[in-house]
Amino acid sequence: MNYKDTLNLPRTSFSMKANLASLEPKLISFWQELNIYQRLREERKGRDKYILHDGPPYANGLIHIGHAINKILKDIVVKFKILSGYDCPFVVGWDCHGLPVEHQLFKELNLTKHDVKVSDFRKKAKDYALKFVKLQAEDFKRLGVFSDWDNPYLTLDPGYEHAVMKLLEFLVSEGYVYRGRKPVNWCAKCETALAEAEVEYLDKESDSVYVLFKAVEDKGIFSGKEAHFVIWTTTPWTLIANTAVALHPEFSYCLVKHQDKMLVVGSDLLPLLKEKIDLNGQRIKEFKGAELEGIKLSHPFLKREVPVVLADFVSKEEGSGCVHIAPGHGEEDFALTRQYDLEVIMPVNDKGVFEAPPEFKGLDVKKAAAAVLEKLAERNLLVNHRKITHSYPHCWRCKEAIIFRATFQWFLKIDHQDLRARLLKEVEAVRWVPASGKERMRSMLVGRPDWCLSRQRLWGVPIPALRCASCKEVVLAKEVAGRAAAVFKEKGSDSWFNLDVREFIPEGFQCPECAGNKFLKEYDIIDVWFESGASFLGIVKGNPDLAFPADLYLEGSDQHRGWFQVSLIPAVAKEKAAPFKAILTHGFVVDGEGRKMSKSLGNVIAPQEISRQYGAEILRLWAAYSDYSEDVKISNEIIKQLVDMYRKIRNTIRFILGNIADFDIGDNDFQPENLLEVDRFMLAKAGVFYKEVISFYEDFSFYKVCQKVFNFCNLDLSSFYLDILKDRLYTFSPYSKERKSAQFVLYQILNILLKLISPILSFTAEEAFQAWGNLKDKTASVFILGLDGICREEWVDKDLLLKWEWIMALRDAVLPLLEKKREEGSIGSSLEARVFLTCPADDYKRLAGYPDILKEVFIVSAVEVDEGDFEIRVDKARGKKCPRCWNFSEITGKDDKYPDLCHKCLRVLKEGKK
Repeated sequence: MNYKDTLNLPRTSFSMKANLASLEPKLISFWQELNIYQRLREERKGRDKYILHDGPPYANGLIHIGHAINKILKDIVVKFKILSGYDCPFVVGWDCHGLPVEHQLFKELNLTKHDVKVSDFRKKAKDYALKFVKLQAEDFKRLGVFSDWDNPYLTLDPGYEHAVMKLLEFLVSEGYVYRGRKPVNWCAKCETALAEAEVEYLDKESDSVYVLFKAVEDKGIFSGKEAHFVIWTTTPWTLIANTAVALHPEFSYCLVKHQDKMLVVGSDLLPLLKEKIDLNGQRIKEFKGAELEGIKLSHPFLKREVPVVLADFVSKEEGSGCVHIAPGHGEEDFALTRQYDLEVIMPVNDKGVFEAPPEFKGLDVKKAAAAVLEKLAERNLLVNHRKITHSYPHCWRCKEAIIFRATFQWFLKIDHQDLRARLLKEVEAVRWVPASGKERMRSMLVGRPDWCLSRQRLWGVPIPALRCASCKEVVLAKEVAGRAAAVFKEKGSDSWFNLDVREFIPEGFQCPECAGNKFLKEYDIIDVWFESGASFLGIVKGNPDLAFPADLYLEGSDQHRGWFQVSLIPAVAKEKAAPFKAILTHGFVVDGEGRKMSKSLGNVIAPQEISRQYGAEILRLWAAYSDYSEDVKISNEIIKQLVDMYRKIRNTIRFILGNIADFDIGDNDFQPENLLEVDRFMLAKAGVFYKEVISFYEDFSFYKVCQKVFNFCNLDLSSFYLDILKDRLYTFSPYSKERKSAQFVLYQILNILLKLISPILSFTAEEAFQAWGNLKDKTASVFILGLDGICREEWVDKDLLLKWEWIMALRDAVLPLLEKKREEGSIGSSLEARVFLTCPADDYKRLAGYPDILKEVFIVSAVEVDEGDFEIRVDKARGKKCPRCWNFSEITGKDDKYPDLCHKCLRVLKEGKK
């Protein structure tokens, strides 16, 4: 007789093969029909809120793998907090202004900012940004991210521009903003000032030169000898703007004979100079740097005398101890103008081309450097010249090396009203994940200069500065900023370029310098980082669904000097508090060998491709399973490993679903004491698992969540509990207490498991939830009901867990012996075996009543326990193999209809259906 039809075989629509790429879009449609985000908000209305404020990505292209990990991590946090019972309004945003959008658009148009009409270009830029907002939104939805996708925040919206202008108005009114001339990071290709966050360091080949400045006076120091001061620079073109040579007041300097000249260098740098320029002459005289202050030197190739000045920033680490000073090209150099009456020479225009002096006019900095070297060589003042490769600041958008250039810009004064100290205090109150982020932010704030707020670009929110038609004074007044805010709210920031200047001038406004009342508009735009940083005011405070400060900002680790800092500074200035309670940062995405993603290396992995090939679920698992505190690796090999991991979790869920298809929790709400002991043990294990996973989520340790889930599925369930349950689930009566006890625990485990994986494996959790046969509400989602009540405290029986540690250790000792018998050919499956245990008296008492439990735990046909010295023996099982359950039994053949069945299977078939 074929007994297969008499077994309780698993039944489920949850397939073994996921087909995620085709399944996921259907689940996204289901969520959209359910209106999942609004439904979740509605269900949790009136609850405590958890605000994760979305840092806006640039709307200038399709999303890349860095976008994917960022949005997935945010989605995991939001979904976990939703399940934890919070109302979690998550408003996604896009940064629509600034150089990233402008640069990409100019590249597509093959034009520069000098080739376009401003109003036409700004319209094209808006359309361009909105196109990528739409495309990126679709990609983020494809990743399973929940949000109110119809109502994102966009920095180009008039309401947002109004908030930016109101923030500027406040800072101006409080005296934080000033206009000044000082060196800033300047990109000659993009023709704009750059913020620190817009600069990246790349390798660059430069000219390393040692140059002589001849002393034109002695002051009795050099004993009548003709002395030359040696300077070192890697930017020889900046010598054109040189106005001084700096020494450290406390360093020791010496006069050294070198070939036919007497050179002044730092004494401690002689070993380095011996290596670099073969300086090995006799020391003639030694003196402190302070003694040389004020000595006049002749410029190497221009008709100019320059003084020796003193500066603490002179270093002993490199160079010669004598530093060439060009205040127009360096921040430290410029700082000396406060102490010494040094001229600030800026002969380089916006394009990085010299406009003076005549012999260099029309040359860019690279050609000017070659011309300078030629002049130095002609005058025999070039001691050494070689090429070096070193780390140098580049524009993060066009990748060209920047220059430092003194220009008139608008700045935010970082020490005004003790702001820097207040920022540092707020840093201490923020939770940093990882903790190293706090010190990183502190060090950046301690050393950061004033914030350059202005940009010389076309696409952004304009700074409403006015130039007096009479005295030419440039004015940024709170009244004008306030008026601009009102106009921008109604007509958008394009109005600055399209409307007459009088629309922005309040009645009675006059020039503070000359009392003139006629003005021209200035056209600098505000730093795009200031725009995105203003989201604490425009969104977190401006949206009634949100609350200030936000609970969490979550971005890449580069945002310590980017969005985190530019949000913190104005928020502390205006609100006297940080805009975030916690900061979480993740590393950059690199390939499997740790290399940066690069088209030239051919190692770029697009998230869209992974979604198409494997499903977005695998991307979600990758994002969660990665230790984001470091750079995050991705490769095809890593993805394939995660696919295998996913399959094991999926198959565990499938097994449970299949075996509880006929189970109704309403009719079988067991109390723990009524469960079989092994089931009580697994229920306790599930309770411990639940608590550990929750704590990992609370700590944002998502990779530990993944490890714990995988180990629970693979070790606790698949390799143990689900394996030993097969006999009970398949062969026992469907109405037996033994089977119902197992099903009750499987039901609870599945409920816990689906809830705990849903923030990460959202598609799989939802698919399994919908495949759960006895759901009362088929329109419900796994996310609707939270974590409340899914794990009861009384399930975690600590004494039982301790007791079963010993039983599981015994199992670990038995299994290898069974495997050995299998390898010897003595048995096939473990059910062909019986196990003999002898153990000391105390252990015997513990195990005397456990043969049936141990038989199930070892998956053998019999276990015999006796008292004596500890020993484990494995032998062939007695009796015959039952054709229905495959257990060996000595009690068979007692029924004419079922002559070969064991007594258990015989009882099941005779009882029939309930």
